Amino acid sequence: MDRFGSLLVIGTLSAVLTLVFLWGVPTHCVQLPNGLNIGKQALIDLNRPYFRPDIVPKFDNGQSLLPGDAWPFYATETTVHGLALEADPEDDFWFAWREDTGLVLKAEDPALYEKLVSEAGAPMGNKGINVVGSHMVMMELKRRPEYTDQTCRTRWIVVGTGDL
Repeated sequence: MDRFGSLLVIGTLSAVLTLVFLWGVPTHCVQLPNGLNIGKQALIDLNRPYFRPDIVPKFDNGQSLLPGDAWPFYATETTVHGLALEADPEDDFWFAWREDTGLVLKAEDPALYEKLVSEAGAPMGNKGINVVGSHMVMMELKRRPEYTDQTCRTRWIVVGTGDL
């Protein structure tokens, strides 16, 4: 019976730790009115220098919309759009996301991409600067009272850049 009890405790502890690891941890972020969040991609990114994660648009479940940083990056009341940066500059791509259409890549559907960008409205958090990255947008929005002290789920670790 002692052996069964210790196995039960080890199994329960393993299951709890696995769920905590998969669920993610709450970190500071900005919850946008368009349904996305801007925050750290993970606590640790094994693909980046010093393992510092990118600031990315992501969903409530912690899943990133993009494989990495975006520059330029525009967040509006309805849309997020910009240039997603990949490890190889040849692989960078223009994107737009809106809740009703999902992720649209300019290379795959240029007409819908242009429509989403033209209907997007004024950028939030750009401080009047035309070209800023997702880091700058998040820092600027966090200074506003309506976005302070917000948290969202963040994955523990990122090993690959992911696939779109």
